[in-house]
Amino acid sequence: MFITVLYGDSEEMLFNINCKVQLLLECMKNSCHYENEGEIELADDSGQVKNLLENQQCYASELLSERETCVLLAVNRSPDSSDVIFTPLLNDDTIVNAKFLAKLGNWGESKYSSRKLKSKKSNRKNTVVITTPPEVAGKQSTSVRKRVAKS
Repeated sequence: MFITVLYGDSEEMLFNINCKVQLLLECMKNSCHYENEGEIELADDSGQVKNLLENQQCYASELLSERETCVLLAVNRSPDSSDVIFTPLLNDDTIVNAKFLAKLGNWGESKYSSRKLKSKKSNRKNTVVITTPPEVAGKQSTSVRKRVAKS
């Protein structure tokens, strides 16, 4: 059982999902040349976040479908707030487009119904900022507010 991970300048790599999520993420970081100290996550090719970081002790085969294609995401957390920033690590406008970023921005929609969507122009990579409210920040919950930035 394997998945295809898209990253970089339209590069792709196969990964075996018969292992714990923690090991899979470490292997992806090394193999996809993302040796940064930050965390990584996956989204499917429509932008749906797979929430691997929240399930690191599970087997990847329980969370991912066989032969699925996923996009590698960088995860950055702001030290002075509860913002989570997803940055696609794929440079391919046919996949990482406005529809992908909108779906990526709806990451926490199922748990919270009152959110504000703010657009912000930036000359950085496409990012999605997800804010966790202070009262649930310790519960690794999902977002209340989001900002979608496009370059």
